[in-house]
Amino acid sequence: MEHRQTLIRVLEDCVERAERDELSLGDVLASLSTSALALSAVLLSLPFLTPVTLGPVSTAGGLVLASLGWQLYRGQQKLWLPQKIYAIKPSRKVWERLLGVCQFVIRMLARLTRERFVGWVDGRTGERICGALILSGGLLLAVPVPVLPFNNTVPALGCLFGAVAILERDGLMVPMSVFWLIASVAYFGAFFYALFFLGTEATVWVQQWLPFLK
Repeated sequence: MEHRQTLIRVLEDCVERAERDELSLGDVLASLSTSALALSAVLLSLPFLTPVTLGPVSTAGGLVLASLGWQLYRGQQKLWLPQKIYAIKPSRKVWERLLGVCQFVIRMLARLTRERFVGWVDGRTGERICGALILSGGLLLAVPVPVLPFNNTVPALGCLFGAVAILERDGLMVPMSVFWLIASVAYFGAFFYALFFLGTEATVWVQQWLPFLK
C-alpha cells in the first residue's frame, strides 16, 4: 500500500534527521502533512479505550480530538498547534521512542486494514466524512459523565475508526465509526433518561452493576 509505505518512510527519515541534528515538532508535522491529523487522532484515541472513567482528562482529550476532526473537515493540510508547541525540540531518544510508537501503530493497522471503498475516504469527500466522524466522537468523549462505565471507550472507538479510515484508506472503517457513534448517543441518552426519571437511584444502580467503579 503506497500511502502506508510513504508514511513509514517519512517517519524513518525523521528518525535519521533526529540522529544528525535537532528536530522540532513542527518539522515532523510538516513532513507528515495531512497524515499528521489522522495519525494524531489515532494515537490520541488509544488511551481512551480503557473502560475506566478518566474525568477531566476525557473532556480535555475529547476537545482536542474534536479540534483535529474540525481541521480535517475544513481540509487543512497542516495540523494547527500553538507556535510554542511547534518549536519544541525533543531529544534524540525521545524522538526515537515517539516515532517508534507511530511506526508500530501503523504496522499493526496494516494487519487489520486494507484499501477498500476508497471513494468514501479519498479527496475532500473523505476529509469531510472522516473529519465529521472524529469531530462527533471527540464531542461525545468530552461529555462529563464520570460515573458511567465505558463513557470513554464507546465514543473513542468512533474516533479511532474514523481516523483509521482516512489514514489507511479503508472505507469499511466509516460504517464501523458510525456504528460506535450511534451507540454512544444511545448509551448516553439512555443514561440521562434514567437519571432524569430515577435521579440518584440511577447512579446507585450503575455503581452496584459495576462495583469496581466505587
